[in-house]
Amino acid sequence: MRPYQTKYIENAREILKLDDFFVVPVVVYEPWYEEQVHRAQRMRDLKRENMALLSENLFPELEELHAASPDQIRDLEAFADVLMDWSANLDPGVYVVIHDALLSLYRFKKDRNNIIKELYKLGMGLYYLNRSLNGIEKRWTAPFRFRNEMVFTEAGSYLKFFEQIEDKDTRGYIIRALANIAICAQDHKRRIAVSQQVLNIVRDDYYRQLQPDLPWDVFLRRTNQQMSANRDTLSRGNLTTQELAAVLESCYEVFKPEADNPDPNIRWLWPYYEMEYSCGFVDLQTTMERLERLIDQSSEDRYDTSSMYGSVQLSVYYGLLMRRDESLQTKLRYTKFLTHAYAKMMRVLLSCPVDKIDNYTHYLICYVLTDYLEIDGVEPFAQIVPKLMRRFSGSMYVRSAQAADLMALLTGVIFDSDPAFFDDIPLLREANPEGKRAAVTDFGAKCGLFHDLGLFKMNLLRIMRTRDLFEREDQMARLHTVAARDDLRRCPSTAPYADVVYGHHSWYSGAGGYPEDYVRNDNPCRQMTDVLSVVAYLLDHFQGDPEEVLNQVRTLARKRFSPLVTAYLEEEAVQQGVSRILTNEEPYYRRLYDGLTDRI
Repeated sequence: MRPYQTKYIENAREILKLDDFFVVPVVVYEPWYEEQVHRAQRMRDLKRENMALLSENLFPELEELHAASPDQIRDLEAFADVLMDWSANLDPGVYVVIHDALLSLYRFKKDRNNIIKELYKLGMGLYYLNRSLNGIEKRWTAPFRFRNEMVFTEAGSYLKFFEQIEDKDTRGYIIRALANIAICAQDHKRRIAVSQQVLNIVRDDYYRQLQPDLPWDVFLRRTNQQMSANRDTLSRGNLTTQELAAVLESCYEVFKPEADNPDPNIRWLWPYYEMEYSCGFVDLQTTMERLERLIDQSSEDRYDTSSMYGSVQLSVYYGLLMRRDESLQTKLRYTKFLTHAYAKMMRVLLSCPVDKIDNYTHYLICYVLTDYLEIDGVEPFAQIVPKLMRRFSGSMYVRSAQAADLMALLTGVIFDSDPAFFDDIPLLREANPEGKRAAVTDFGAKCGLFHDLGLFKMNLLRIMRTRDLFEREDQMARLHTVAARDDLRRCPSTAPYADVVYGHHSWYSGAGGYPEDYVRNDNPCRQMTDVLSVVAYLLDHFQGDPEEVLNQVRTLARKRFSPLVTAYLEEEAVQQGVSRILTNEEPYYRRLYDGLTDRI
Protein backbone atom coordinates (compact mmCIF):
# COMPACT_ATOMS: atom_id res chain seq x y z
CA MET A 1 0.00 0.00 0.00
CA ARG A 2 0.99 3.62 -0.48
CA PRO A 3 2.08 5.74 2.50
CA TYR A 4 -1.16 7.75 2.64
CA GLN A 5 -3.19 4.52 2.71
CA THR A 6 -1.13 3.07 5.53
CA LYS A 7 -1.39 6.32 7.46
CA TYR A 8 -5.17 6.49 7.02
CA ILE A 9 -5.53 2.94 8.33
CA GLU A 10 -3.30 3.70 11.33
CA ASN A 11 -5.37 6.81 12.11
CA ALA A 12 -8.68 4.98 11.79
CA ARG A 13 -7.49 2.23 14.12
CA GLU A 14 -6.22 4.77 16.63
CA ILE A 15 -9.56 6.61 16.57
CA LEU A 16 -11.35 3.32 17.18
CA LYS A 17 -9.33 2.86 20.38
CA LEU A 18 -9.49 6.49 21.49
CA ASP A 19 -13.28 6.59 21.18
CA ASP A 20 -13.77 3.95 23.88
CA PHE A 21 -13.90 5.48 27.34
CA PHE A 22 -13.08 2.16 29.00
CA VAL A 23 -9.59 2.03 27.50
CA VAL A 24 -8.40 4.44 30.18
CA PRO A 25 -8.54 2.79 33.63
CA VAL A 26 -11.42 4.23 35.64
CA VAL A 27 -9.73 4.79 39.00
CA VAL A 28 -9.22 8.45 39.87
CA TYR A 29 -11.34 11.10 38.19
CA GLU A 30 -8.86 13.94 37.62
CA PRO A 31 -6.24 12.03 35.58
CA TRP A 32 -9.03 10.14 33.82
CA TYR A 33 -10.67 13.42 32.77
CA GLU A 34 -7.38 14.95 31.65
CA GLU A 35 -6.73 11.90 29.50
CA GLN A 36 -10.20 12.11 27.95
CA VAL A 37 -9.65 15.75 27.01
CA HIS A 38 -6.32 14.81 25.44
CA ARG A 39 -7.92 11.91 23.55
CA ALA A 40 -10.77 14.08 22.25
CA GLN A 41 -8.30 16.60 20.85
CA ARG A 42 -6.21 13.80 19.37
CA MET A 43 -9.30 12.43 17.56
CA ARG A 44 -10.07 15.88 16.14
CA ASP A 45 -6.50 16.15 14.86
CA LEU A 46 -6.62 12.67 13.32
CA LYS A 47 -9.92 13.42 11.60
CA ARG A 48 -8.47 16.56 10.01
CA GLU A 49 -5.46 14.57 8.87
CA ASN A 50 -7.68 11.84 7.45
CA MET A 51 -9.72 14.31 5.42
CA ALA A 52 -6.50 15.76 4.03
CA LEU A 53 -5.24 12.27 3.15
CA LEU A 54 -8.44 11.53 1.24
CA SER A 55 -8.73 14.95 -0.43
CA GLU A 56 -5.10 15.21 -1.46
CA ASN A 57 -4.47 11.58 -2.36
CA LEU A 58 -7.39 9.16 -2.71
CA PHE A 59 -9.92 11.38 -4.49
CA PRO A 60 -7.46 12.68 -7.12
CA GLU A 61 -6.23 9.12 -7.63
CA LEU A 62 -9.77 7.90 -8.27
CA GLU A 63 -10.38 10.80 -10.69
CA GLU A 64 -7.37 9.68 -12.74
CA LEU A 65 -8.04 5.97 -12.41
CA HIS A 66 -8.03 5.45 -16.18
CA ALA A 67 -4.29 6.17 -16.12
CA ALA A 68 -3.51 4.06 -13.04
CA SER A 69 -0.84 1.38 -13.19
CA PRO A 70 -1.53 -2.22 -12.15
CA ASP A 71 0.42 -1.55 -8.95
CA GLN A 72 -1.83 1.40 -8.12
CA ILE A 73 -4.91 -0.75 -8.65
CA ARG A 74 -3.52 -3.48 -6.41
CA ASP A 75 -2.70 -0.90 -3.73
CA LEU A 76 -6.24 0.48 -3.85
CA GLU A 77 -7.69 -3.02 -3.55
CA ALA A 78 -5.42 -3.84 -0.61
CA PHE A 79 -6.36 -0.54 1.06
CA ALA A 80 -10.06 -1.29 0.64
CA ASP A 81 -9.66 -4.84 1.95
CA VAL A 82 -8.12 -3.65 5.21
CA LEU A 83 -10.89 -1.07 5.69
CA MET A 84 -13.49 -3.80 5.23
CA ASP A 85 -12.32 -6.79 7.23
CA TRP A 86 -15.89 -8.03 7.88
CA SER A 87 -15.43 -7.84 11.65
CA ALA A 88 -14.39 -4.38 12.79
CA ASN A 89 -15.54 -2.82 9.48
CA LEU A 90 -13.03 -0.03 9.93
CA ASP A 91 -14.42 2.14 7.14
CA PRO A 92 -16.96 0.52 4.78
CA GLY A 93 -17.69 3.91 3.20
CA VAL A 94 -14.21 4.31 1.73
CA TYR A 95 -14.35 0.66 0.64
CA VAL A 96 -17.55 1.46 -1.29
CA VAL A 97 -16.05 4.59 -2.88
CA ILE A 98 -13.00 2.67 -4.11
CA HIS A 99 -14.93 -0.27 -5.58
CA ASP A 100 -17.53 2.04 -7.14
CA ALA A 101 -14.70 3.82 -8.93
CA LEU A 102 -13.09 0.54 -9.99
CA LEU A 103 -16.43 -0.65 -11.35
CA SER A 104 -16.68 2.49 -13.50
CA LEU A 105 -13.15 1.90 -14.77
CA TYR A 106 -13.86 -1.67 -15.83
CA ARG A 107 -17.17 -0.71 -17.43
CA PHE A 108 -15.25 1.78 -19.55
CA LYS A 109 -12.71 -0.90 -20.46
CA LYS A 110 -15.49 -3.47 -21.06
CA ASP A 111 -13.58 -5.90 -18.85
CA ARG A 112 -16.30 -8.43 -18.07
CA ASN A 113 -14.46 -10.46 -15.44
CA ASN A 114 -13.50 -7.39 -13.43
CA ILE A 115 -16.97 -5.87 -13.81
CA ILE A 116 -18.42 -8.97 -12.16
CA LYS A 117 -15.82 -8.92 -9.41
CA GLU A 118 -16.38 -5.23 -8.67
CA LEU A 119 -20.17 -5.62 -8.68
CA TYR A 120 -19.83 -8.33 -6.05
CA LYS A 121 -17.41 -6.34 -3.92
CA LEU A 122 -19.44 -3.14 -4.22
CA GLY A 123 -22.52 -5.11 -3.21
CA MET A 124 -20.78 -6.43 -0.12
CA GLY A 125 -19.60 -2.95 0.83
CA LEU A 126 -23.10 -1.54 0.44
CA TYR A 127 -24.49 -4.41 2.51
CA TYR A 128 -22.21 -3.73 5.46
CA LEU A 129 -22.74 0.01 5.14
CA ASN A 130 -26.49 -0.57 5.15
CA ARG A 131 -26.31 -2.45 8.43
CA SER A 132 -26.64 1.01 9.98
CA LEU A 133 -30.25 0.89 8.79
CA ASN A 134 -31.21 -2.21 10.81
CA GLY A 135 -34.36 -1.65 12.81
CA ILE A 136 -35.62 1.26 10.67
CA GLU A 137 -38.92 0.97 8.78
CA LYS A 138 -38.63 -0.53 5.29
CA ARG A 139 -40.28 2.45 3.62
CA TRP A 140 -37.33 4.61 4.67
CA THR A 141 -34.57 2.14 3.92
CA ALA A 142 -35.97 0.76 0.64
CA PRO A 143 -33.93 3.03 -1.71
CA PHE A 144 -30.65 2.00 -0.08
CA ARG A 145 -31.44 -1.70 -0.05
CA PHE A 146 -32.85 -1.60 -3.59
CA ARG A 147 -29.59 -0.26 -4.99
CA ASN A 148 -27.73 -2.98 -3.09
CA GLU A 149 -30.08 -5.61 -4.48
CA MET A 150 -29.65 -4.32 -8.04
CA VAL A 151 -25.85 -4.45 -7.79
CA PHE A 152 -25.96 -8.11 -6.79
CA THR A 153 -28.66 -8.78 -9.39
CA GLU A 154 -26.50 -7.37 -12.19
CA ALA A 155 -23.55 -9.51 -11.10
CA GLY A 156 -25.76 -12.58 -10.87
CA SER A 157 -27.23 -11.94 -14.32
CA TYR A 158 -23.90 -13.01 -15.83
CA LEU A 159 -24.89 -16.61 -15.01
CA LYS A 160 -26.02 -16.88 -18.64
CA PHE A 161 -22.35 -16.53 -19.64
CA PHE A 162 -21.14 -19.05 -17.04
CA GLU A 163 -19.92 -21.49 -19.67
CA GLN A 164 -18.11 -18.79 -21.66
CA ILE A 165 -16.33 -17.37 -18.60
CA GLU A 166 -13.25 -19.43 -17.86
CA ASP A 167 -11.95 -17.68 -14.76
CA LYS A 168 -12.71 -19.67 -11.61
CA ASP A 169 -12.92 -16.66 -9.29
CA THR A 170 -15.30 -14.82 -11.63
CA ARG A 171 -17.61 -17.82 -11.75
CA GLY A 172 -17.56 -17.87 -7.95
CA TYR A 173 -18.49 -14.18 -7.76
CA ILE A 174 -21.52 -14.85 -9.97
CA ILE A 175 -22.85 -17.58 -7.68
CA ARG A 176 -22.14 -15.59 -4.52
CA ALA A 177 -23.78 -12.47 -5.93
CA LEU A 178 -26.88 -14.42 -6.94
CA ALA A 179 -27.20 -15.80 -3.41
CA ASN A 180 -26.72 -12.36 -1.86
CA ILE A 181 -29.72 -10.89 -3.66
CA ALA A 182 -31.72 -12.58 -0.90
CA ILE A 183 -29.99 -10.65 1.91
CA CYS A 184 -31.08 -7.34 0.35
CA ALA A 185 -34.59 -8.19 -0.85
CA GLN A 186 -37.33 -6.67 1.31
CA ASP A 187 -40.14 -9.03 0.33
CA HIS A 188 -39.95 -12.46 1.97
CA LYS A 189 -41.42 -14.21 -1.05
CA ARG A 190 -38.69 -12.79 -3.26
CA ARG A 191 -36.06 -13.88 -0.74
CA ILE A 192 -37.41 -17.41 -0.79
CA ALA A 193 -37.59 -17.48 -4.61
CA VAL A 194 -34.01 -16.24 -4.96
CA SER A 195 -32.66 -18.74 -2.45
CA GLN A 196 -34.54 -21.57 -4.16
CA GLN A 197 -33.06 -20.55 -7.51
CA VAL A 198 -29.55 -20.58 -6.07
CA LEU A 199 -30.11 -23.94 -4.36
CA ASN A 200 -31.11 -25.38 -7.72
CA ILE A 201 -27.98 -23.95 -9.34
CA VAL A 202 -25.48 -25.13 -6.72
CA ARG A 203 -26.99 -28.63 -6.82
CA ASP A 204 -26.93 -28.75 -10.62
CA ASP A 205 -24.27 -31.10 -12.03
CA TYR A 206 -23.99 -28.87 -15.11
CA TYR A 207 -22.47 -26.01 -13.16
CA ARG A 208 -20.51 -28.27 -10.84
CA GLN A 209 -18.85 -30.06 -13.74
CA LEU A 210 -17.97 -26.78 -15.46
CA GLN A 211 -16.02 -25.67 -12.39
CA PRO A 212 -15.58 -28.63 -10.02
CA ASP A 213 -13.03 -26.86 -7.80
CA LEU A 214 -15.45 -24.16 -6.61
CA PRO A 215 -16.59 -24.64 -2.97
CA TRP A 216 -20.02 -25.90 -4.00
CA ASP A 217 -20.79 -27.51 -0.65
CA VAL A 218 -20.01 -24.21 1.11
CA PHE A 219 -22.32 -22.41 -1.32
CA LEU A 220 -25.00 -25.00 -0.58
CA ARG A 221 -24.67 -24.69 3.18
CA ARG A 222 -24.74 -20.89 3.17
CA THR A 223 -27.67 -20.72 0.80
CA ASN A 224 -29.57 -23.08 3.07
CA GLN A 225 -28.74 -20.74 5.93
CA GLN A 226 -30.12 -17.80 3.93
CA MET A 227 -33.28 -19.75 3.14
CA SER A 228 -33.70 -20.78 6.78
CA ALA A 229 -33.65 -17.09 7.79
CA ASN A 230 -37.22 -16.98 6.45
CA ARG A 231 -38.42 -19.27 9.24
CA ASP A 232 -40.25 -16.44 11.02
CA THR A 233 -42.63 -16.25 8.04
CA LEU A 234 -43.68 -19.89 8.29
CA SER A 235 -46.78 -19.14 10.36
CA ARG A 236 -47.56 -15.61 9.19
CA GLY A 237 -46.02 -15.17 5.76
CA ASN A 238 -48.90 -16.35 3.56
CA LEU A 239 -46.62 -18.93 1.95
CA THR A 240 -47.57 -21.46 -0.68
CA THR A 241 -47.07 -25.16 -0.05
CA GLN A 242 -43.94 -25.09 -2.19
CA GLU A 243 -42.51 -22.10 -0.32
CA LEU A 244 -43.23 -23.71 3.05
CA ALA A 245 -41.52 -26.91 1.95
CA ALA A 246 -38.46 -25.01 0.68
CA VAL A 247 -37.98 -23.11 3.95
CA LEU A 248 -38.58 -26.20 6.09
CA GLU A 249 -36.13 -28.28 4.09
CA SER A 250 -33.38 -25.70 4.60
CA CYS A 251 -34.21 -25.37 8.30
CA TYR A 252 -33.76 -29.09 8.78
CA GLU A 253 -30.52 -29.08 6.81
CA VAL A 254 -29.07 -26.24 8.89
CA PHE A 255 -30.52 -26.74 12.37
CA LYS A 256 -31.44 -30.39 12.86
CA PRO A 257 -27.82 -31.58 13.32
CA GLU A 258 -27.42 -29.08 16.17
CA ALA A 259 -30.58 -30.29 17.87
CA ASP A 260 -29.11 -33.79 17.99
CA ASN A 261 -25.73 -32.56 19.21
CA PRO A 262 -25.03 -33.40 22.91
CA ASP A 263 -23.33 -30.01 23.29
CA PRO A 264 -25.25 -27.80 20.84
CA ASN A 265 -24.36 -24.28 19.78
CA ILE A 266 -27.40 -22.22 20.80
CA ARG A 267 -27.00 -19.95 17.76
CA TRP A 268 -28.15 -22.91 15.68
CA LEU A 269 -30.27 -24.72 18.27
CA TRP A 270 -32.62 -21.82 18.96
CA PRO A 271 -33.52 -21.30 15.26
CA TYR A 272 -34.51 -24.97 15.14
CA TYR A 273 -36.80 -24.43 18.14
CA GLU A 274 -38.15 -21.28 16.52
CA MET A 275 -38.89 -23.19 13.34
CA GLU A 276 -40.76 -25.88 15.27
CA TYR A 277 -42.86 -23.19 16.98
CA SER A 278 -43.58 -21.32 13.74
CA CYS A 279 -44.78 -24.55 12.14
CA GLY A 280 -46.99 -25.47 15.07
CA PHE A 281 -44.96 -28.55 16.01
CA VAL A 282 -44.62 -27.25 19.59
CA ASP A 283 -46.76 -24.80 21.54
CA LEU A 284 -45.88 -21.35 22.85
CA GLN A 285 -45.38 -22.49 26.44
CA THR A 286 -42.81 -25.09 25.38
CA THR A 287 -41.06 -22.50 23.24
CA MET A 288 -40.89 -20.00 26.10
CA GLU A 289 -39.50 -22.69 28.39
CA ARG A 290 -36.85 -23.56 25.81
CA LEU A 291 -35.90 -19.90 25.55
CA GLU A 292 -35.66 -19.58 29.32
CA ARG A 293 -33.35 -22.58 29.51
CA LEU A 294 -31.05 -21.25 26.77
CA ILE A 295 -30.89 -17.78 28.33
CA ASP A 296 -30.08 -19.19 31.77
CA GLN A 297 -27.42 -21.49 30.34
CA SER A 298 -25.58 -18.62 28.64
CA SER A 299 -22.47 -17.50 30.48
CA GLU A 300 -22.29 -14.00 31.93
CA ASP A 301 -18.50 -13.88 32.00
CA ARG A 302 -17.84 -15.09 28.46
CA TYR A 303 -18.23 -12.73 25.54
CA ASP A 304 -17.94 -15.02 22.56
CA THR A 305 -20.63 -14.79 19.90
CA SER A 306 -22.61 -17.76 21.23
CA SER A 307 -22.73 -16.43 24.80
CA MET A 308 -23.70 -12.92 23.67
CA TYR A 309 -26.36 -14.44 21.44
CA GLY A 310 -27.88 -16.32 24.37
CA SER A 311 -27.65 -13.53 26.96
CA VAL A 312 -28.64 -10.59 24.77
CA GLN A 313 -30.33 -11.58 21.52
CA LEU A 314 -32.48 -14.31 23.03
CA SER A 315 -33.49 -12.07 25.95
CA VAL A 316 -34.75 -9.49 23.47
CA TYR A 317 -36.53 -12.22 21.51
CA TYR A 318 -38.24 -13.42 24.68
CA GLY A 319 -39.68 -9.93 25.05
CA LEU A 320 -40.60 -9.88 21.37
CA LEU A 321 -42.71 -13.01 21.78
CA MET A 322 -44.42 -11.36 24.75
CA ARG A 323 -45.12 -8.28 22.63
CA ARG A 324 -46.69 -10.43 19.93
CA ASP A 325 -48.87 -12.28 22.43
CA GLU A 326 -50.04 -9.68 24.93
CA SER A 327 -51.69 -12.33 27.10
CA LEU A 328 -48.21 -13.32 28.26
CA GLN A 329 -47.76 -9.85 29.75
CA THR A 330 -50.52 -10.57 32.27
CA LYS A 331 -48.84 -13.70 33.63
CA LEU A 332 -46.37 -13.23 36.48
CA ARG A 333 -44.34 -16.25 35.44
CA TYR A 334 -43.31 -14.60 32.14
CA THR A 335 -43.00 -11.02 33.35
CA LYS A 336 -40.77 -12.18 36.20
CA PHE A 337 -38.49 -14.07 33.82
CA LEU A 338 -38.31 -11.13 31.42
CA THR A 339 -37.16 -8.92 34.28
CA HIS A 340 -34.47 -11.48 35.09
CA ALA A 341 -33.43 -11.87 31.44
CA TYR A 342 -33.20 -8.13 30.81
CA ALA A 343 -31.13 -7.62 33.97
CA LYS A 344 -28.73 -10.33 32.82
CA MET A 345 -28.62 -8.82 29.34
CA MET A 346 -27.62 -5.42 30.71
CA ARG A 347 -24.97 -6.90 33.01
CA VAL A 348 -23.38 -8.69 30.07
CA LEU A 349 -23.49 -5.67 27.74
CA LEU A 350 -22.17 -3.18 30.28
CA SER A 351 -19.31 -5.43 31.37
CA CYS A 352 -18.23 -6.41 27.84
CA PRO A 353 -14.43 -5.92 27.54
CA VAL A 354 -13.08 -3.48 24.98
CA ASP A 355 -11.36 -6.17 22.94
CA LYS A 356 -14.65 -8.08 22.56
CA ILE A 357 -16.63 -5.16 21.12
CA ASP A 358 -17.12 -5.67 17.39
CA ASN A 359 -19.69 -5.31 14.65
CA TYR A 360 -21.89 -7.98 16.24
CA THR A 361 -21.90 -6.13 19.57
CA HIS A 362 -23.29 -3.03 17.88
CA TYR A 363 -25.85 -5.17 16.07
CA LEU A 364 -27.01 -6.44 19.45
CA ILE A 365 -27.30 -2.90 20.82
CA CYS A 366 -29.41 -1.97 17.79
CA TYR A 367 -31.57 -5.04 18.46
CA VAL A 368 -32.09 -3.97 22.09
CA LEU A 369 -33.01 -0.40 21.15
CA THR A 370 -35.39 -1.57 18.44
CA ASP A 371 -37.31 -4.28 20.29
CA TYR A 372 -37.06 -3.55 24.02
CA LEU A 373 -40.35 -4.37 25.76
CA GLU A 374 -41.08 -2.05 28.65
CA ILE A 375 -43.63 -3.45 31.09
CA ASP A 376 -44.05 -3.26 34.85
CA GLY A 377 -41.05 -4.75 36.61
CA VAL A 378 -38.42 -4.31 33.90
CA GLU A 379 -35.95 -1.44 33.93
CA PRO A 380 -37.48 1.50 32.05
CA PHE A 381 -36.17 2.20 28.58
CA ALA A 382 -35.46 5.77 29.69
CA GLN A 383 -32.87 4.38 32.12
CA ILE A 384 -31.16 1.80 29.93
CA VAL A 385 -30.52 4.21 27.03
CA PRO A 386 -28.11 6.47 29.00
CA LYS A 387 -26.34 3.40 30.39
CA LEU A 388 -25.75 1.99 26.92
CA MET A 389 -24.62 5.39 25.66
CA ARG A 390 -22.11 5.76 28.47
CA ARG A 391 -20.64 2.33 27.86
CA PHE A 392 -20.57 2.22 24.08
CA SER A 393 -20.38 5.89 23.04
CA GLY A 394 -19.11 8.18 25.76
CA SER A 395 -18.85 11.07 23.30
CA MET A 396 -22.53 10.68 22.43
CA TYR A 397 -23.42 10.66 26.11
CA VAL A 398 -21.48 13.89 26.74
CA ARG A 399 -23.19 15.56 23.79
CA SER A 400 -26.63 14.32 24.89
CA ALA A 401 -26.06 15.52 28.46
CA GLN A 402 -25.12 18.96 27.10
CA ALA A 403 -28.30 18.98 25.03
CA ALA A 404 -30.29 18.09 28.13
CA ASP A 405 -28.87 21.05 30.07
CA LEU A 406 -29.37 23.46 27.17
CA MET A 407 -32.99 22.33 26.91
CA ALA A 408 -33.54 22.74 30.64
CA LEU A 409 -32.02 26.24 30.48
CA LEU A 410 -34.10 27.46 27.56
CA THR A 411 -37.38 25.86 28.57
CA GLY A 412 -37.00 27.27 32.08
CA VAL A 413 -36.43 30.81 30.81
CA ILE A 414 -39.35 30.54 28.40
CA PHE A 415 -41.62 29.21 31.12
CA ASP A 416 -40.72 32.09 33.45
CA SER A 417 -41.82 34.51 30.75
CA ASP A 418 -44.82 32.55 29.46
CA PRO A 419 -46.04 29.67 31.69
CA ALA A 420 -48.50 28.52 28.99
CA PHE A 421 -45.92 28.34 26.18
CA PHE A 422 -45.71 24.53 26.21
CA ASP A 423 -49.37 23.83 26.95
CA ASP A 424 -49.79 22.18 23.56
CA ILE A 425 -48.27 19.15 25.32
CA PRO A 426 -51.05 17.56 27.47
CA LEU A 427 -48.58 16.19 30.02
CA LEU A 428 -47.35 19.72 30.74
CA ARG A 429 -50.71 21.43 30.40
CA GLU A 430 -52.13 19.17 33.11
CA ALA A 431 -49.11 19.40 35.42
CA ASN A 432 -49.58 20.58 39.02
CA PRO A 433 -49.11 24.39 38.93
CA GLU A 434 -46.69 24.28 41.85
CA GLY A 435 -44.42 21.81 40.08
CA LYS A 436 -45.11 22.88 36.52
CA ARG A 437 -41.78 24.63 35.94
CA ALA A 438 -39.87 21.55 37.08
CA ALA A 439 -42.09 19.39 34.86
CA VAL A 440 -41.37 21.61 31.85
CA THR A 441 -37.59 21.69 32.35
CA ASP A 442 -37.45 17.95 33.07
CA PHE A 443 -39.45 17.23 29.93
CA GLY A 444 -37.14 19.45 27.90
CA ALA A 445 -34.04 17.83 29.38
CA LYS A 446 -35.30 14.35 28.47
CA CYS A 447 -35.92 15.51 24.89
CA GLY A 448 -32.32 16.73 24.75
CA LEU A 449 -30.97 13.51 26.24
CA PHE A 450 -32.78 11.32 23.69
CA HIS A 451 -32.70 13.57 20.62
CA ASP A 452 -29.80 11.76 18.91
CA LEU A 453 -30.72 8.24 20.01
CA GLY A 454 -31.04 7.33 16.33
CA LEU A 455 -27.40 8.19 15.62
CA PHE A 456 -26.31 6.02 18.52
CA LYS A 457 -28.42 3.15 17.26
CA MET A 458 -27.11 3.50 13.70
CA ASN A 459 -23.47 3.31 14.87
CA LEU A 460 -22.35 6.03 12.46
CA LEU A 461 -20.58 8.07 15.12
CA ARG A 462 -17.26 6.24 14.70
CA ILE A 463 -17.24 7.06 10.98
CA MET A 464 -18.16 10.68 11.80
CA ARG A 465 -15.14 10.83 14.11
CA THR A 466 -12.88 9.28 11.46
CA ARG A 467 -13.85 11.62 8.60
CA ASP A 468 -16.73 13.65 7.18
CA LEU A 469 -19.63 11.57 5.95
CA PHE A 470 -19.97 10.96 2.23
CA GLU A 471 -23.20 11.89 0.47
CA ARG A 472 -24.77 8.43 0.72
CA GLU A 473 -23.82 8.14 4.39
CA ASP A 474 -25.25 11.58 5.10
CA GLN A 475 -28.54 10.52 3.51
CA MET A 476 -28.54 7.47 5.76
CA ALA A 477 -27.66 9.52 8.84
CA ARG A 478 -30.72 11.70 8.23
CA LEU A 479 -32.84 8.71 9.12
CA HIS A 480 -31.69 9.01 12.75
CA THR A 481 -34.76 11.17 13.48
CA VAL A 482 -37.01 8.38 12.18
CA ALA A 483 -35.13 5.73 14.15
CA ALA A 484 -35.28 7.76 17.37
CA ARG A 485 -38.97 8.55 17.06
CA ASP A 486 -39.99 4.95 16.44
CA ASP A 487 -37.85 3.51 19.24
CA LEU A 488 -38.97 6.12 21.75
CA ARG A 489 -42.62 5.55 20.86
CA ARG A 490 -42.51 1.87 21.77
CA CYS A 491 -41.85 2.39 25.47
CA PRO A 492 -44.07 4.27 27.99
CA SER A 493 -41.12 5.94 29.72
CA THR A 494 -39.92 7.59 26.49
CA ALA A 495 -43.06 7.82 24.33
CA PRO A 496 -43.85 11.45 25.36
CA TYR A 497 -40.61 12.65 23.76
CA ALA A 498 -40.95 10.87 20.39
CA ASP A 499 -42.84 13.59 18.51
CA VAL A 500 -40.51 16.30 19.83
CA VAL A 501 -37.39 14.45 18.69
CA TYR A 502 -38.75 13.66 15.23
CA GLY A 503 -38.62 17.20 13.90
CA HIS A 504 -35.46 18.62 15.46
CA HIS A 505 -33.73 18.98 12.07
CA SER A 506 -36.74 20.49 10.30
CA TRP A 507 -37.05 24.17 9.44
CA TYR A 508 -39.61 26.42 11.11
CA SER A 509 -40.66 27.73 7.69
CA GLY A 510 -40.92 24.25 6.22
CA ALA A 511 -38.54 25.27 3.42
CA GLY A 512 -35.76 22.86 4.36
CA GLY A 513 -34.47 20.27 6.76
CA TYR A 514 -35.63 16.71 7.26
CA PRO A 515 -37.44 14.30 7.59
CA GLU A 516 -39.46 14.98 4.46
CA ASP A 517 -42.86 14.12 5.92
CA TYR A 518 -42.50 16.33 9.01
CA VAL A 519 -45.14 19.06 9.09
CA ARG A 520 -44.68 21.47 11.96
CA ASN A 521 -48.36 22.35 12.40
CA ASP A 522 -49.24 18.66 12.66
CA ASN A 523 -46.81 18.15 15.55
CA PRO A 524 -48.63 18.30 18.90
CA CYS A 525 -45.31 19.22 20.57
CA ARG A 526 -44.12 21.78 18.02
CA GLN A 527 -43.16 24.46 20.54
CA MET A 528 -40.80 22.05 22.32
CA THR A 529 -39.46 20.86 18.96
CA ASP A 530 -38.74 24.49 18.07
CA VAL A 531 -36.54 24.77 21.14
CA LEU A 532 -34.82 21.45 20.43
CA SER A 533 -34.06 22.58 16.87
CA VAL A 534 -32.11 25.54 18.26
CA VAL A 535 -30.25 23.34 20.76
CA ALA A 536 -29.30 20.77 18.09
CA TYR A 537 -27.96 23.55 15.87
CA LEU A 538 -25.92 25.06 18.70
CA LEU A 539 -24.25 21.71 19.36
CA ASP A 540 -23.72 20.89 15.68
CA HIS A 541 -22.18 24.23 14.75
CA PHE A 542 -20.30 25.34 17.85
CA GLN A 543 -16.64 25.91 16.91
CA GLY A 544 -15.32 27.46 20.11
CA ASP A 545 -17.05 30.85 20.10
CA PRO A 546 -20.54 30.82 21.72
CA GLU A 547 -21.40 34.30 20.48
CA GLU A 548 -20.66 33.33 16.89
CA VAL A 549 -22.99 30.33 16.92
CA LEU A 550 -25.71 32.33 18.71
CA ASN A 551 -25.48 34.96 15.98
CA GLN A 552 -25.88 32.25 13.36
CA VAL A 553 -29.10 31.15 15.03
CA ARG A 554 -30.41 34.72 15.21
CA THR A 555 -29.84 35.28 11.49
CA LEU A 556 -31.91 32.17 10.72
CA ALA A 557 -34.94 33.31 12.75
CA ARG A 558 -38.26 32.94 10.89
CA LYS A 559 -36.55 30.65 8.37
CA ARG A 560 -34.94 27.77 10.18
CA PHE A 561 -35.92 28.69 13.74
CA SER A 562 -39.02 29.98 15.51
CA PRO A 563 -38.70 33.73 16.19
CA LEU A 564 -40.53 33.15 19.48
CA VAL A 565 -37.63 30.95 20.61
CA THR A 566 -34.75 32.94 19.14
CA ALA A 567 -36.03 36.08 20.89
CA TYR A 568 -35.01 34.54 24.22
CA LEU A 569 -31.41 34.28 23.03
CA GLU A 570 -31.15 38.05 23.51
CA GLU A 571 -31.35 37.64 27.29
CA GLU A 572 -28.01 37.89 29.02
CA ALA A 573 -28.76 35.01 31.38
CA VAL A 574 -29.45 32.75 28.39
CA GLN A 575 -26.26 33.80 26.62
CA GLN A 576 -24.20 33.17 29.73
CA GLY A 577 -25.84 29.79 30.29
CA VAL A 578 -25.34 28.69 26.69
CA SER A 579 -21.70 29.79 26.84
CA ARG A 580 -21.11 27.91 30.09
CA ILE A 581 -22.60 24.67 28.78
CA LEU A 582 -20.89 24.78 25.38
CA THR A 583 -17.44 25.73 26.64
CA ASN A 584 -17.23 23.56 29.75
CA GLU A 585 -17.61 19.84 29.12
CA GLU A 586 -16.06 18.85 32.47
CA PRO A 587 -19.38 18.39 34.36
CA TYR A 588 -20.58 16.03 31.65
CA TYR A 589 -17.41 13.98 31.81
CA ARG A 590 -17.98 13.81 35.57
CA ARG A 591 -21.44 12.33 34.99
CA LEU A 592 -19.94 9.92 32.50
CA TYR A 593 -17.24 8.92 34.97
CA ASP A 594 -19.79 8.37 37.73
CA GLY A 595 -21.77 6.14 35.39
CA LEU A 596 -18.71 4.13 34.42
CA THR A 597 -17.68 3.51 38.02
CA ASP A 598 -21.20 2.48 39.01
CA ARG A 599 -22.45 0.89 35.83
CA ILE A 600 -25.46 -1.12 36.92
